[in-house]
Amino acid sequence: MNPDNKTLEVAQIFVKLGASEKNAKLMARQLIKRAEQVAKEKKTSKIEELQKLLEISVLGAQGRLHPSDETNFRGKNAPNG
Repeated sequence: MNPDNKTLEVAQIFVKLGASEKNAKLMARQLIKRAEQVAKEKKTSKIEELQKLLEISVLGAQGRLHPSDETNFRGKNAPNG
């Protein structure tokens, strides 16, 4: 897949989440770049890292946390009763 197609595919996800076309493309380029950086650091695949970042982005747009983060967040913010 060429880089422009990949950017447009990721951008469409952000458009569906309510971003403007221009902002969606910008966010897509940034997310892809970050996925490439993380993949290089961890010696993993770009696709795997992009999938993780997209999942976090979608959850964040919905005002939710990743389930593993939710558990940690609730534990730290629980009332000291």
